Amino acid sequence: MSSASQAGEVSERSIASASPESSGPSRTPWYVSGAPPRQRLRVIVVETLASLAALALVGALTVVTHDPWLIPPFAASMALIVGGAHFPLAQPRNVIGGHVASSVVGVLVGLIGMDALWAGALAGALALSAMKLLRVSHSPAAATAMIAVAPVGPRWEFVVLVGCAAVILVAVGLAGNKVNGVRYPHYWW
Repeated sequence: MSSASQAGEVSERSIASASPESSGPSRTPWYVSGAPPRQRLRVIVVETLASLAALALVGALTVVTHDPWLIPPFAASMALIVGGAHFPLAQPRNVIGGHVASSVVGVLVGLIGMDALWAGALAGALALSAMKLLRVSHSPAAATAMIAVAPVGPRWEFVVLVGCAAVILVAVGLAGNKVNGVRYPHYWW
């Protein structure tokens, strides 16, 4: 077969495949969801129980230390760990490193002694930059930096508390994902 006839054959196939029936976006009605299918009930139950266990442990830690503000960012972290175990943001390096780095940034910004509104904004923004520089991006950790500059004042023990809470989440996430047969973590470091 000559190259000219091959080229003609290719162009005919190209024309045929460009017909209106086979090209363009799929024509699904607007009312049909494009969301992924619902997970099995067993998976949802295990994720819920793992989240409950992790957040109860972190809650107990915050009761002992009188620091209840950790619950919101750590609840968001747990949602990533059990619901998106394959995402880079959910990997142990990012969860632990992101929260610890952000708490250090928050404590350092708190030492400046500026207005709480500006200190919180600065701590959150600098935490995002620090996490990017350290390659430990974890979006819920930006809130941890803002909590560190709360009116209570900067405390270095807050960094230890955050580190312990992050390790608890990862440990429970490991167990919960193992029960569900989900590979976690995809990398440690």
